[in-house]
Amino acid sequence: LLNVKFTPATLEGEAGLRKLADFLRAFTQLKLQHIQFNVVNADTLREAQQRPQDYAGLVVRVAGYSAFFVELSKEIQDDIIRRTAHQL
Repeated sequence: LLNVKFTPATLEGEAGLRKLADFLRAFTQLKLQHIQFNVVNADTLREAQQRPQDYAGLVVRVAGYSAFFVELSKEIQDDIIRRTAHQL
């Protein structure tokens, strides 16, 4: 299982689509079995903290599992936001 995080800006426009296509081609050439994408930015996660009713379906990776962001404790939410905000 390969877990990959992308910010939405990474996948924007034609250049973003090419990057994703190149990534997927490399993935298939390695004959890997499973990949899970998470495409979200820290601003969206902060909004979800403020308005959880609007983000009930927002799924994030925690530590080896996926969970609905708004169902996590504030401490775990803050940790996920910190990790997301510092991605390249």
